[in-house]
Amino acid sequence: MNPVNFTAKLRARRVEARNRKAVARAIDQAPTPAMRHELMAIAQAQVTTLR
Repeated sequence: MNPVNFTAKLRARRVEARNRKAVARAIDQAPTPAMRHELMAIAQAQVTTLR
């Protein structure tokens, strides 16, 4: 395996993990149930487009 490829994949996984944590934090701290639901819908829509 190419070391540059491996490093890029590792970096991408870290970014994805950081983004997941940020989204989870935003959902947990949402001021209203409607906002929480909206954030969860946006997150779900992005997950399906990323794959």
